[in-house]
Amino acid sequence: MNIDVRSLREAHQRFARGVARTVSLCATLAALAAAIASAQAQTKVVLGTAKDPNLGSQLVIAREKGYFKDAGLDAEIKYFPSGGDLAAAFVGGSVQMGSAGATPVTILRARPYPVVIVARISDNSGAQQVIVKQNIKTLNDLAGKKMAVMRGTGSEALFNAVVKAYGFDPGKVEIVNMAPAEMVQAFTRGAVDAISVWEPHATNARKAGNGKALVTATRSFIPGREGPNRIHGEQAVLFTSQSFVKEQPATVRAVLGVLQKATEFIDKNKPEAIAILAKEFGMDPADMADVVSGNRYTLSLDDEMAGDLNRLSDFLVALKRLPAPVRAADWIEPGPLRALRPDLVTFK
Repeated sequence: MNIDVRSLREAHQRFARGVARTVSLCATLAALAAAIASAQAQTKVVLGTAKDPNLGSQLVIAREKGYFKDAGLDAEIKYFPSGGDLAAAFVGGSVQMGSAGATPVTILRARPYPVVIVARISDNSGAQQVIVKQNIKTLNDLAGKKMAVMRGTGSEALFNAVVKAYGFDPGKVEIVNMAPAEMVQAFTRGAVDAISVWEPHATNARKAGNGKALVTATRSFIPGREGPNRIHGEQAVLFTSQSFVKEQPATVRAVLGVLQKATEFIDKNKPEAIAILAKEFGMDPADMADVVSGNRYTLSLDDEMAGDLNRLSDFLVALKRLPAPVRAADWIEPGPLRALRPDLVTFK
């Protein structure tokens, strides 16, 4: 039998090339499968906030409606008793992003610490209220009475704004420094006649102490001076670190997308949103409806917000809680939100 060695060699070479192409294709398919699996794998992120509807509403809605999972995020929401506790956990690395009132975050930035604001959570100015007894009709009726204020917080800032906007003499009232829960108890007992506090403590005081709102940061109920009047701005912000924005840009954008979806849900589905939030925060639905109506839930970054942050900084400097002013332009990071929703970024 004659064997064509050359033909046999060529056939072997063709076979080898075929095997190589098959191996290469398998490797490519395996790499592609791994990439898809990696893309679909949930990204772990821990978000810190307080058990407070002014600060955590969108996070709760996003969790309950499954928005985090839909976006491929394995999101854990951790509640903290105070902004200071949240800031400590954030600095310690156990929290990657947080939602808080602007005061503790501003103080953290002034350390200095490389924390940045990537979005707003809410303008909760309307949630800042002066609650008084039913017999008090005007600010002058507070003369000779006791008023509870929590020093160094939005409570004191609102009182200062009331003094300026309505021409009230602060020397007419005796100021007592109290924490919010203590204020509500003192107001209910009649130990104080007025309190400057935020929701949901304001609602609790109205109910338990037969009180009413005399003024809020955005509206007056003073007879003859009723109507909208924004005298003070209070902002809740979404923050993270500069390094997290740089190293995990996709995660930051994904969180922003989820929270924007939750914001839209609150706006368009208020009855369901109120029911979810009332259950989460242990409030009567009617009371939660009052809280929600007093807040403007939005991720937007605008000049009004920046102005509020700058005024907060000046307030804290005057109290010697900051060594120097913190300017909004230096630590608002609009890039991630602009990439997602450029219409929400008008901050200059």
